[in-house]
Amino acid sequence: MITRIFHGVAWLVVGGLVVEFYLAGAALFGATTFQPHRALGVALAAAILLLLVMALIARPGRRVVGLAAVLTVLTIVQLLLPSLSTGLPWVAALHVVNAVALASVTVGIARAPGRAV
Repeated sequence: MITRIFHGVAWLVVGGLVVEFYLAGAALFGATTFQPHRALGVALAAAILLLLVMALIARPGRRVVGLAAVLTVLTIVQLLLPSLSTGLPWVAALHVVNAVALASVTVGIARAPGRAV
């Protein structure tokens, strides 16, 4: 049961990341501010931390637990990168590249075969 919930949360995070890309683009082109992007990003960070906890409980396999740990590290990096925009803008620009990595790892988690607990 927890494995199904785990994969469901992973797919919700994938969907949230797609919305994040849209919100960033909308803010970039003046349709809105970056505040919705920031708010959803914080909510997704909490969901990703929940994924790691669920992976440790559900034990879906070493690969998936490892991916959940990598996802958590990428999320921490993602949250820190924008703060570098004034001093190191070229490093802060990796926020977009890291977002692609976040999406890729999350899809890998969501598509991973589940194991019965």
